[in-house]
Amino acid sequence: MTVTTLHSLLDDLLHLRPWQARLRNYVIRDSFSAVEGGGLVVRVPEFQGSFEIGGRSDILRRLLVYKCYEPELAALVTQYVDPTLDVIDVGANVGFYTVLAARLVSSKRRILSIEPTPEALKLLRNNLQRNNQQSRVIVYEGAATSTRGPIIINMVDGREEYSSTARLVHPAVSGATTIQIEVNGTPIDDLVTQFGLRPGFIKIDTEGTEHDVLLGSETTLTAFRPVVMFECFSDNILAAAGSTPRDTRALFHKHGYQIVTIDDNNYMAIPKKTTLRIP
Repeated sequence: MTVTTLHSLLDDLLHLRPWQARLRNYVIRDSFSAVEGGGLVVRVPEFQGSFEIGGRSDILRRLLVYKCYEPELAALVTQYVDPTLDVIDVGANVGFYTVLAARLVSSKRRILSIEPTPEALKLLRNNLQRNNQQSRVIVYEGAATSTRGPIIINMVDGREEYSSTARLVHPAVSGATTIQIEVNGTPIDDLVTQFGLRPGFIKIDTEGTEHDVLLGSETTLTAFRPVVMFECFSDNILAAAGSTPRDTRALFHKHGYQIVTIDDNNYMAIPKKTTLRIP
């Protein structure tokens, strides 16, 4: 990618007018550690790494505009990951949380990184290598589901962060062309057994299908009592996946968890009798 091409891409992402070129140049100078093979590699200090991100991704746009990505959630992961236990990253995308978790746990522990979409998987593997964490991470190419078997993923090409096994109704991709791909689906309980994991922390970001992921994790919740950080979107997004916020709360309560609100979309489920450390 030439500097001219990079300038055009940033102008489009940031909706810059010509007189705002100095902002564009500031963003390039301060945010990018490299430009390789057509991808943009961005330093993300809150996740302790550098990450290649697709040029059409809304995550890239957010990084360019705000110069950070989910710093409050990254701080909570840093607080709650037990370095003596394994971590599961469900909906890993390009690997922010996977890389951060790999830096936090001891050398004997592992990260299970679950991602179903081909382009995000490619970037995830690139980013693991870029951050020298490929030996610490098990990459599962598929979806975490309640039952084992093939499943259809709905995705928007170049914006894989919105992929879901449910119908895509997120307002950010309203009107976008949706692609369907078939991937393997496996319950987390099966993957924990298969890889001999002892999970102490699970992060779930699956665009509305979090409850289905949790249904396939009930043995893990009972046996290992991990802290779970998850998203819970608006009613219509959850309804597209056949669930409601009440369903998720009931499942956690059944297993002896308390739910703490982080912000409008993000929550933590913490085993009862665990000391809360959320600011």
